[in-house]
Amino acid sequence: MKLLVVAGEVSGDQHASALLAALKERVPALESFGVGGEGCRREGMHLLAHQKDLAVVGLVEALAKLRFARRLIASLAAEGSRQKADAAILIDSPDFNLPLSRRLAKAGIPVIFYVSPQVWAWRSSRAKTIARLGRAILVLFRFEKRWWDARGLGEKVTWVGHPLVDRAAEELARPAAPPPEGARRVVLMPGSRSGEIRRNLPVLTEAVRLLRKRRSDLEIILVQAESIPADLLRETAGQDFDSWRVVTGPHLALLAASDVVLVASGTATVEGLLANVPMVVVYRVHPLTFWLARRLVKVPWVAMANLVSDDGSGASTVPELLQGDATPERIAAEAAAYLDDAARAARTRARLARGLEELGPPGAPGRTAEAVLAALRPAVLGNPA
Repeated sequence: MKLLVVAGEVSGDQHASALLAALKERVPALESFGVGGEGCRREGMHLLAHQKDLAVVGLVEALAKLRFARRLIASLAAEGSRQKADAAILIDSPDFNLPLSRRLAKAGIPVIFYVSPQVWAWRSSRAKTIARLGRAILVLFRFEKRWWDARGLGEKVTWVGHPLVDRAAEELARPAAPPPEGARRVVLMPGSRSGEIRRNLPVLTEAVRLLRKRRSDLEIILVQAESIPADLLRETAGQDFDSWRVVTGPHLALLAASDVVLVASGTATVEGLLANVPMVVVYRVHPLTFWLARRLVKVPWVAMANLVSDDGSGASTVPELLQGDATPERIAAEAAAYLDDAARAARTRARLARGLEELGPPGAPGRTAEAVLAALRPAVLGNPA
C-alpha cells in the first residue's frame, strides 16, 4: 500500500504518526509520502514538505502562505498521481486539504479525511463537499458523529476516538515528581507554532511576573513544543526564561502533578483535560482574524476542553481569555483563583473528568487503521476472503 499523507500541524503530525505505526502493523509493506513532521519521519514517511512550513494560525496569517500553499497543492497532487497512491489521508487543515482533495478526486485517488474539519463550529456548508469528496470521514470526538448524523451526512463518518487517550494512559502510568515541598506548580503551554509563541508568550510572561508578586511559592515550568526552538522562546520571554524550568517531550504526567496550566487554545487543552488539571485558556491572533472568527464561529467556546465538558449550565469549565481579554492582569487573576481556592479547582477537575467520555476508550490508532483499511477494501487491498 502506498499512501499520500498530509498533516500540516504539530497535532496532526502526532495523529498521523500514530496512525502510520498502526497501519504498518497491519500492512508491513506500507509506503507513505507527503507533508508531516518529525513523528511522521520517524515512521518512515518521505517528507515532500515539513509541517512547520505550512502551519499558521488564522485566516489573515494564512494569506502570507497562499502562494506557497498553491504550489504545494499542485506538487502533491502531481506526486500522488506519479506514484500511483492508493489513497490520500488528509488530516485537518481544511483550507489546504479541501482544495487538495478536489485535485486528488479528479485524479482518481481516494480521499480519507482524518480529524475531520470542524464544520460543526464554522463554515458548516463545507460538510456536503467533504461528504461528497471523501471515501471516509474519521472523527475524534463522539459529538462530531452525532452532528453529521443529525444532518443526514453520517453514512461515511466513523467515530474512531482520540489517539491522545492512548498516550495519556502510557504517560500517566509513570507519575511525575510533585512540586518541591511547599511550592505550587504553574505550567506554561504557549503553543506549537512560532506565531502563537510571539503572540501568547509575552502576555503569559507578564502574567507570571504578576503572580510572583503575589506569591513566593511558585514553580514555573514551560513546555517547549518539538517544533519551537529554544532561541525563539528565550527571545520572546526575555530574562524570565532563564528562571523557568523547560520541559520537552512527554509532559502529561507533569500536567497531572501541577496546580494550574496557562495554555494556548488547541490540542493542548485536550492534554489538560486528560491530565485533569485546571487551566486558563489564552489566545491572541491578528485583529482581523479575530473579527472574522467572531462572525463565523457558531460554538460558545474555542477550547475543546470546554466543548466536551459542557454540562448545559451555560458556564465554561475553564476560563477562556481571548484577544483583548487576554491581559496579564486577567490571566494572573484567574490563575490565582485556582491557587487560592481548592474547592474551585476540585469542581473544575470534576467537570473535566466528565468530558473524557467524548474522547472514547483507548485503542484509537488501531481503530483508525481498521477504518482506513475498511474504506479501501476491496479496491486496493483485494477481498481478504
